[in-house]
Amino acid sequence: MHKTQIFDRHSKAILATTVLWGTFWIPLRELDALGQGSIFFTGTGMALPMVLFLPWLIHRLPRITAIGLPIWLLGFSFAAAGSLYAEGALRGNVARVILLFYLTPVWSTLLARWLLKEPITSRRLLTLLLGLTGMYVILRVESWLPVPQSVAEWFGLIAGICWGLAMVFTQRCKQVAVADLTAVIMLCYSVVFLSIALLPGGRAWTFDSSLLSGSAVLWILALAIIWNIPATALTLYGAVVIEPGKVAILLMLEVIIGVGTAAWLTDDPFGGREIAGGILIIAAGLTEFFPSNTSVKKTHGK
Repeated sequence: MHKTQIFDRHSKAILATTVLWGTFWIPLRELDALGQGSIFFTGTGMALPMVLFLPWLIHRLPRITAIGLPIWLLGFSFAAAGSLYAEGALRGNVARVILLFYLTPVWSTLLARWLLKEPITSRRLLTLLLGLTGMYVILRVESWLPVPQSVAEWFGLIAGICWGLAMVFTQRCKQVAVADLTAVIMLCYSVVFLSIALLPGGRAWTFDSSLLSGSAVLWILALAIIWNIPATALTLYGAVVIEPGKVAILLMLEVIIGVGTAAWLTDDPFGGREIAGGILIIAAGLTEFFPSNTSVKKTHGK
């Protein structure tokens, strides 16, 4: 009974983050518009949590450094996922970036098999089939090969892979305090986001000081304190307990929230291909609720 209760609590924490991650693009786009394309406002919003966590980082540095490589692998993969996701939403079609990001159950399943030696069940095979088919539907243009057609779409796809890695690395940091994990990720965010923003098609570092306003300050604070820190901490709180594939599946609610808010609040194109691909990707996530006890094992001499 106690085990089930803990699982429920951690699952609810993951589900709560879907509202934050699904609307994460809103403060980013607001700050980008207020800064007229400058990285200053969005970069400040992404770096502010690191400043807030700096005293904690300094205090806990001996413990954090003693953990070694796993915590830094988690920090940079998590920050890379969030930063690429953010940049993709800023540069391209929000709905398509979210859908490509949420091929995460596919990558989490494959990475958990590779790094954690978890078995691939028949249910997970169905996850792979539906997820990859959804990607094909969304990305296919005139070629049979489903490849992203823009930098933003590549960012969304790679972000999902990085997220899958981050969820796997959380399994190697189960004994680490969530506050320590969050602090390291915020430090990594401040480096990774600013670095990714420099990639081709990024934004200028300079900005007109006349653009600084009360509205900009409020959005910067909101991005850091309402969105980034709670979403990260709650995700880690659940992810250190729940296996990576299930974390990705619980987060699938974000697809509905993110795509729905993007279709409602933006002028980004959204049509039949995105709807069909989205249904397939969501279905890939829902396979977690199918019963399956059968593992797919190698038969070639092993």
